[in-house]
Amino acid sequence: MDKHMFTKLASRMGISSLRVISQAEEYIRLSQVKCTGLCNSTATSKAVICLELAATCMKLPIDKVYAIQLSGLNKKLYQSDLKSMECLLGLEPHLGLRDLAVQYGCMDAVKLAAQILERYEASLPAAQQQDLDLSKPLFTTAALCTACKCLKMKVDRKLALSSGAKKGIFDRLCTLLLRLGQEMGKETTTLKPPIKAHLKRQKTLMESIELAEHEDELCMSPKQQREESKESVTQDYEAWKRKILENALKAKNVHS
Repeated sequence: MDKHMFTKLASRMGISSLRVISQAEEYIRLSQVKCTGLCNSTATSKAVICLELAATCMKLPIDKVYAIQLSGLNKKLYQSDLKSMECLLGLEPHLGLRDLAVQYGCMDAVKLAAQILERYEASLPAAQQQDLDLSKPLFTTAALCTACKCLKMKVDRKLALSSGAKKGIFDRLCTLLLRLGQEMGKETTTLKPPIKAHLKRQKTLMESIELAEHEDELCMSPKQQREESKESVTQDYEAWKRKILENALKAKNVHS
């Protein structure tokens, strides 16, 4: 697209700032190198998207609905290409896991998502770890989606789209992270103490004590059992006799 047509397109979008137009032109030049894989985009749609990205960068408000109409794409394709170009040009806002979770209502998955990213980083060779930036939307979004899946939480479909990556790349990363998440889940299950077995052991211990006492009783000779029974009867008789004497003494004191 020549400069005259580009300026005219900017004017129709309500953009007259030379700084914004110049920045958008720079994005177009970069997109010719970095964004060659966008199948749905045309010269016009790329120009509109670059103008919107430049306007957003310069905090200049534009009519986004009208921008989509000018691009010639439907809303879904436009948003997809916008996110992809934003990512490929390095313009995407780097939201942390917590901010992303707040935005899409899945705070319970933050801790697991962070652990999955740590496991992913540890699984890579040292050379790859040096150049790895886990704060990029591709990684944070994939980790959060994977954590939600592991925890069987519903995920907003827009979360995946916010990665700005192609579906194939995003799905492959999610598959890899899901495998790591499942491995972590198995490890956690193995480390947890078997509560039921613990209770069973306690119950068995009590039963063993009762059984030992019962066995002690059974092991007593008949003579020992008779002597113990006789001693018990004697003790009961002495207690009864003492109670009768006490009652008689009390009655005598009352009459006197």
